[in-house]
Amino acid sequence: MALESAGARAGIIVIWNDIVEESRADFLEWHSREHIPERVAIPGFVRGQRWFDQASCPQYLTIYATGDTAVLTSAPYLERLNNPTPWTRRAVAAFRNTSRAAGSLAWDSQGGNGGTMLTARILDAADAPDRLVEGLSRHVLGALAGAAGVAGVRVAMSAAAASRLATAERAVRVGDLAEPPVTLLVEGFGTAAALRAAYDAVSRSDPALAGARVDVYTLQFDLAR
Repeated sequence: MALESAGARAGIIVIWNDIVEESRADFLEWHSREHIPERVAIPGFVRGQRWFDQASCPQYLTIYATGDTAVLTSAPYLERLNNPTPWTRRAVAAFRNTSRAAGSLAWDSQGGNGGTMLTARILDAADAPDRLVEGLSRHVLGALAGAAGVAGVRVAMSAAAASRLATAERAVRVGDLAEPPVTLLVEGFGTAAALRAAYDAVSRSDPALAGARVDVYTLQFDLAR
């Protein structure tokens, strides 16, 4: 698929976080029973997913898909962010190493879904993210989407106005990390090792990806509207 125009882009929120060990069980119950269902019920939200990998840093990955980017700063969403439930306050206080990247879906292979997810966080793309994504679309993304074991490829482009919202919920967290300007999301239908091998084979020759932080996660929870 070609690079989408800004006006046509769907919205996406990608969140990485760790949890203090003594709060892990509470986090999983809250995230599955209250938080993702609450988010998916907000007008414009389409899907919420949680992914996990013990060896990754951070260990948890959450992805929300929205119908368009306007949802990311909409009144119903801000109302929830500024009025967290008591359970949310308790759970979010246990977050560590949180990076929240909210913005637009800049490229989508429109492939299928799988049980493994590779994220490549490109941290040095702040100056010209559009140009970076355009270059990746010419040289890397199509080949990656067609690689063995790959179900689909998406590229998320962060927007500071959506990623850095000063809300009551954010105020509860401590030690947030900077959001990546550009993130590759590569979904696979095989093992985590196979997905990483497919990514490495395609991306090793692209200098833009040389410094990316790469992690691979397994699906834990999935809720669609």
